[in-house]
Amino acid sequence: MRIEVEGLTEAGKPFAHTYRPEEFALDEDEHARLTSPATVEGRASRKGEEVRLRGRINAEVEVLCDRCLAAVRLPLEVEFDAAFIPRELVARKTENVELLSEDMGLAAYEGDAVDLDELAREQLLLALPSRRLCREECKGLCPDCGADLNAGQCSCEQGGTDPRWSALADLKDKSREP
Repeated sequence: MRIEVEGLTEAGKPFAHTYRPEEFALDEDEHARLTSPATVEGRASRKGEEVRLRGRINAEVEVLCDRCLAAVRLPLEVEFDAAFIPRELVARKTENVELLSEDMGLAAYEGDAVDLDELAREQLLLALPSRRLCREECKGLCPDCGADLNAGQCSCEQGGTDPRWSALADLKDKSREP
């Protein structure tokens, strides 16, 4: 969805859009996808060249568990407040000058509209937790055979020493000798 800048005022104009899961790709690298329609509602205003979008996104996202790779559904409710200026203004504003802290929060738009799709995608990805688990006590996968340890023990040898640590194990054994 694109929000046309020309008709915006300081008072603002409401916007709303619903993204169907098949029309909204989150991130293949993160293995994240929408599982139900995501709604974006808010208000767009303009003061001079700056366009401000404030609103809320409600979505349900499916990601993979970091330990066992099971699918995990996460409900997300994200509030956003983003400021945009025209790309031409960004080039002039940052040319041979020091960036101020208030400039760091500005994004750029091209043409006569702000792209809400990219903002929604970015906000949902930022809202994803850094640690994604199907449950807190998830045991993960066996490092040798890849079996899901939540379903039960695998037949791999347990308690074996990793060969990379064998030199340290030998030192430990020598220190115990009388």
